[in-house]
Amino acid sequence: MELNDYLTLFSGNIRDKEKFMALAEAVLTQVMDLSALVGRLPAAYSVEEAEGVQLDRLAAASGLSRSDLGSNVSDEDFREYIKGKFRLWTWDGTNTGMAAVLPEGVTETDNMNLTVSVSPAGTNPDILPIPAGMNTVT
Repeated sequence: MELNDYLTLFSGNIRDKEKFMALAEAVLTQVMDLSALVGRLPAAYSVEEAEGVQLDRLAAASGLSRSDLGSNVSDEDFREYIKGKFRLWTWDGTNTGMAAVLPEGVTETDNMNLTVSVSPAGTNPDILPIPAGMNTVT
């Protein structure tokens, strides 16, 4: 609803009181502004939608930093890093649960010699699960 829609809800004998209507308009404007702000909050605190400094702040709240990946990291790459870390932190540690942890399009093969091969190559190893006893990713 628009501001005028709310103001017309006052009865006719009040609508002609200028001071009252000015006060009502001021209060309703603040309420509508606050309501709009509250509507924008979910996007501001969503890893999917946050950008720049806001994305950095969301990551920092989880102990992550853009500098973990080096310099000049794009928001999209940083977003994937954050989501990858979240997946790792919620992984149950089982081989069957590993598929849900891997980023889309990434597969991991146990070479049965205490190494793991990752496809596609170049995937950030910081966001990959490492099975117990493994210490290298190739």
